[in-house]
Amino acid sequence: MRRREVSPQTRELLDRYAGEHAGIRDVLDRLRDTADLVATRPGARECVPALREVHRRLTGQVLPHESREERQLYPALAGPLGGDEASSTMSRGHVEISRLVDRIGGHLTQHQDGRLRSDEVPDLLAALYGLDAVLRLHLAQEEEEYFSLDSNTPPN
Repeated sequence: MRRREVSPQTRELLDRYAGEHAGIRDVLDRLRDTADLVATRPGARECVPALREVHRRLTGQVLPHESREERQLYPALAGPLGGDEASSTMSRGHVEISRLVDRIGGHLTQHQDGRLRSDEVPDLLAALYGLDAVLRLHLAQEEEEYFSLDSNTPPN
């Protein structure tokens, strides 16, 4: 892999967004716990409140992070990575993450604080576990492809 120089401003953005990934991973842990709860005890009273809490964290923490990356970080990386195409896969990941968060939110609009209906559990589980997988992969790709860029690292 050839060394890619990044400006100090871009390095600062990379460091900031890399640092935010710890908080995103915390949300992912809660997402997985909630998915497991829905999978093993879908009729439990705590399912809908757990879903509401994880959805609140997804919309309040994860989606804003992804949106800021799209607006600030990805344009800053276009030069060092050779154009906007270099971030197109990651941008598509953001679209899928948002779609799955919206799908979970759609299920929540059907509930006050009651119990989940058995007929909605398969789709809800697909959205929860799908989001877990997509988001974990997305974070790993960013960390490998972007956050490892460092003008102080010798070339391989």
